[in-house]
Amino acid sequence: MPLVLALDLGTTSIAAVAVNESGDVVRTVQRPHHAQVEGVPAGHAEQNPERITSTAIDVLKELAADLPETPHALGLTGQMHSVILLDRDRRPLSNVVTWQDRRALESPSGSQSTYLAEFLERCDEQDLQRTGCRLSPGYAAVTLNVLIRQEQLPAAAATAAQPADWMAAALTNESIICDRTNAASTGVYDFENDCWSEPLLAAGGIPAELLPPVRESGEVVGRLTVTMAHATGLPAGLPVCCAVGDNQASVLGTVPAGEPALQITIGTGGQINWSVDRFVRAEGLDTRYLPDGRFLLVGAGLAGGDAYAWVNRTVATWLSAFGVEADADAVYARLDELIEALPEEADGLVCEPFFRGTRREPQRRGQFSGVDVHNFTPGHVARAVLEGIAAAMKSVLDGAGPQAPREISRIIGCGNGLQANRHLVAAFRRAFGQTLWFPEQTEGAAFGAALLAGVRTGMWPDLSSAGRLIRLREA
Repeated sequence: MPLVLALDLGTTSIAAVAVNESGDVVRTVQRPHHAQVEGVPAGHAEQNPERITSTAIDVLKELAADLPETPHALGLTGQMHSVILLDRDRRPLSNVVTWQDRRALESPSGSQSTYLAEFLERCDEQDLQRTGCRLSPGYAAVTLNVLIRQEQLPAAAATAAQPADWMAAALTNESIICDRTNAASTGVYDFENDCWSEPLLAAGGIPAELLPPVRESGEVVGRLTVTMAHATGLPAGLPVCCAVGDNQASVLGTVPAGEPALQITIGTGGQINWSVDRFVRAEGLDTRYLPDGRFLLVGAGLAGGDAYAWVNRTVATWLSAFGVEADADAVYARLDELIEALPEEADGLVCEPFFRGTRREPQRRGQFSGVDVHNFTPGHVARAVLEGIAAAMKSVLDGAGPQAPREISRIIGCGNGLQANRHLVAAFRRAFGQTLWFPEQTEGAAFGAALLAGVRTGMWPDLSSAGRLIRLREA
């Protein structure tokens, strides 16, 4: 039975899957890449590109070592918004600056404003509206603007690429290509005219030639080179498909085409989205491209798994201050027990868990209210944070106005931060008044990229047919 493969370059790990024509995930490999660069200035978030590359090759090699059939094609997906600068031979001239980077919130010398605020002041509102999103910290165009203003853009820089697009080029020895999902995640792609926005590039001082050509999501961009075939164990000549953003790949891999479902993803961060059949704008939401010719309304950059990890780190820090050392797994296990012992509500304790801000309000910070002499125990704090994550998602839906979905068939939950936390599942059930559903197929973004690659290379006739292979179970 033919197989289609996909590689997902995530923020903290890299995963690969092999999917057969019945939609079964017959093989999965996942590894942390440990690419985070230490010692950078506060607020900067960078990753070592060599570490990402070597881990991706190792993951593909492990996947290839135990495949029951010859693969048909390789799809790609990965973290959005991030950027790496490359020379004319596609060699890295910089680290990967990720979507978590906040250097745009720093102030230029002699200014009372921030780099981001000054960039936005030079932009026309109509041009911003055409992108479907608001320029935010960590977006590739915003990062490029800061580097240019700080005179840190390497003189030999020929292309500003996103990691998955760079990986596709490395696997095929072809030019860097971008799709609409990743192009839009830079913040300077004009959806109404289907091109890079010249006015926004000019406002940011960004040379247009830095940005790659844009092709349809999942289109074949080249074939695996002999060198990469030797390194990965995959067959030379394997079709390699243009990368699709991990948000859209996750939707393709978890939401059956045409179903009026909400999708909620909790990984390091959190987001909620639903599909629409045309490009529309809604206050507080991003509008993102979804193959083929559809769009998503997305509440992005919300509190997610990192907020619950804050509880873990805080508890560990307090224990350490009193001479007690506990590893992260032990702390999570004990928090689970403490939450279990509490009533369903957190005894009046309320948390807004925006400890790192939100995409729309990067300066926002977390807060607790309703604190009394009994309800600020570790268990109460942990439950309040989980309830706050769910409440933030519900507030996005409630604030969508006429763009909110008229019908919600079900809520589909994705991401390890949600699927591995039964108490967070319960918090969402209470907040939305509905049961959550989880995909049976693992690695939702990689699975979606595999489905898209299979459609583009003829394994399935279209995305609707491929989407019917998605299997869901009640949480």
